[in-house]
Amino acid sequence: MFANDKKRFTQWVRQYQPFLFRAAWALSGEREIAKDLVQETFALAWRARKQLRDEAATQAWLYRILRREAMRIWREREPWEAWDDAQCAGIAANTQDDTQTDLLNALQALNPLHRDVLVPFYLADMSYEQLAAMLDIPIGTVMSRLSRARRALRQLLEEEKTS
Repeated sequence: MFANDKKRFTQWVRQYQPFLFRAAWALSGEREIAKDLVQETFALAWRARKQLRDEAATQAWLYRILRREAMRIWREREPWEAWDDAQCAGIAANTQDDTQTDLLNALQALNPLHRDVLVPFYLADMSYEQLAAMLDIPIGTVMSRLSRARRALRQLLEEEKTS
């Protein structure tokens, strides 16, 4: 039994670590905190592995653990400050322009309820159903939060352009 668990856990790390790292970085704003969040997420998942009943829900389950840990860190942390280009370098590796930095700063400035739906929706391509299961809310609520979150993000990005 333990060997099967260890094999499954290794598969989780290989499959979900890139997504969890991107999500942790988007949620925390700092590379080192993101690394710690991912490591802690996998440690907590290992200890609670028997609680996962549906393998299809693994990504949502891991993200829920990550999000809970990120919220714990936010409560202990100093107030958030805008990211600079150096902090965004790893996430923004695909582009060299300021748009990516503006997007990441806007994500950090969003209400946590909005960030909770935007990050997994776009970084993990989670469906409405997966988000509803992960956040333990109805699909209609996911859809309305996502709509409001997109609107809020768009507004923050437009404000950034004009300033």
